[in-house]
Amino acid sequence: MKAETEAKLQAEILESEPGRAILTCIQCGTCSGSCPLAEAMDHGPRAVFAMIRDGQVEAALASNTAWYCVSCYQCMVQCPQQIPITDIMYLLKQMSLDRGLAPGDNKMPDLYAAFERQVRLFGKVSEALLMADYGLKHPLDVMASTPAAVKLLARGRLHLLPRKIAAAQRLRALLEAAGQKERAS
Repeated sequence: MKAETEAKLQAEILESEPGRAILTCIQCGTCSGSCPLAEAMDHGPRAVFAMIRDGQVEAALASNTAWYCVSCYQCMVQCPQQIPITDIMYLLKQMSLDRGLAPGDNKMPDLYAAFERQVRLFGKVSEALLMADYGLKHPLDVMASTPAAVKLLARGRLHLLPRKIAAAQRLRALLEAAGQKERAS
């Protein structure tokens, strides 16, 4: 049964737009070597791709690797195969959340979910509301960052009220259409 589940997950990744590029990975390790947070990851991107190709998909989804991706694109710039690594990391995050495989000791899924809610509501992120939303689950983290928030607020670098983008309604429509397309596939 587990092998069947792993095979379905593997197919879902490898048949997706960004995921099929995993099959072109030559395992050079340039992505992991150029990642500023690779040392904090359970497995570097190269190892995660190898795990997916080897059918160890649940382990790959349960790792913290995708959650530590900060979308700096260094891996993609350096990749000799031009693999859309950052896009694959987003796919792995979403699959991890959808299947309840996100690492339990990692707070990043909660921040990711709060971030997504902000973008859906306002078209961009309001830092104050993002931290308030995230703080519902992690109040100690928010309390620890309060001194920095006060300094940012004093310098005019933090806004308490959200600022919507001009076309927030259009963005919501695009996000909904993308969600429908994703659910259909």
